Amino acid sequence: MARRHYHAREAASSRKAIGRANSLGEWPRTCIASGRGGLRDGVDHQDQPATDPEAVASRIGRPSERNVRETRLKRRARVATVLTPPLPGPSFRAAVRDVLDDYRMNRKRSLLDVERHVRLHLGPFFGRRRLAAITTADIRRYVLGRQDEGAKNATINRELSVLKRAFTLAIAAGTLASRPHIALLREDNVRRGFFEAEDFEAVRRRLSPDLADFVSFLYTTGWRWRSEAARLRWTNIAFDAAEVRLEPGTTKTGEGRVFPFTADLRALLERRRAVTRARERELGRLVPHVFTRANGEPLGSFNKAWATACRAAGVPGRVLHDFRRTAVRNLVRAGVPERVAMQMVGWKSRQMLDRYHIVSAGDLIEAARKLDAARSRE
Repeated sequence: MARRHYHAREAASSRKAIGRANSLGEWPRTCIASGRGGLRDGVDHQDQPATDPEAVASRIGRPSERNVRETRLKRRARVATVLTPPLPGPSFRAAVRDVLDDYRMNRKRSLLDVERHVRLHLGPFFGRRRLAAITTADIRRYVLGRQDEGAKNATINRELSVLKRAFTLAIAAGTLASRPHIALLREDNVRRGFFEAEDFEAVRRRLSPDLADFVSFLYTTGWRWRSEAARLRWTNIAFDAAEVRLEPGTTKTGEGRVFPFTADLRALLERRRAVTRARERELGRLVPHVFTRANGEPLGSFNKAWATACRAAGVPGRVLHDFRRTAVRNLVRAGVPERVAMQMVGWKSRQMLDRYHIVSAGDLIEAARKLDAARSRE
């Protein structure tokens, strides 16, 4: 008992000495002058009993409090993990890969367009999210952002269609339960361009012979320029049967198509056959395509040459797709039944005729004749 009181008095006196040393700025000299290996806080703890409360507090007090805090934080983290599990379903990037694979398996010609939509716009906006985390509000923000960039409603709708397809495939695969509402925008960008005969001749004269033959074929047939006319091969031409034929599976609709020769079309294809044979002799190899460049390769884009010719002809802003509308209108005006005209050009629905206001000139004349007859009876 006496020993315990002795140590208490010694500790108290030592604390007082340390306080005075701190006030005088002598703390370093006090510590060094002690010269004891067990000195801590100015007190020799070597002979102090292990049960001394101050010693225990000084040795383990602060680490114990830190351990308690860390334990509580870990416990809270485990509870948060249990209560908020990770979102189910695939990521946006994985879902988009499924969409691209679907387009490849079904051999859709719009695959390149879809890849461009994902790479330039959809990917940068949704790429780091889970598909289940995308909400209708997120989609609205995407639409507003694209409109601010100047994108047309039709372009945005094509991009939203890719997003809808990603949700549809995920739901079909059972990896997602539902999808947000994706509203498409109203489109009002219907082109109404037609080529009158004199305008077409003015443009054709300003193109190279290869391009002039190509647009002449489009003017007559109205076929899609990139996927059908530019890929036309000599195996699709039957001079004996006097027809140009597209096999099933090679068109956008997947259906075969036949266009019989007109006098102008026969003359055009015979001229192209002579050009092809001359190039085969020059190149020393077969040239399988009908419309080619001087090196025997099939035609690709010629936007600059086309735009220059249209401006010089006084009809700027025309596009190659105008030939589809022009060809159908010319067929209907010539008295070809609408169903036959649509089949020759490759339209499946009569809505296309209504969309571009294509009607038969004979029908209009007959309507005017009936109106005159009705007024004469009044």
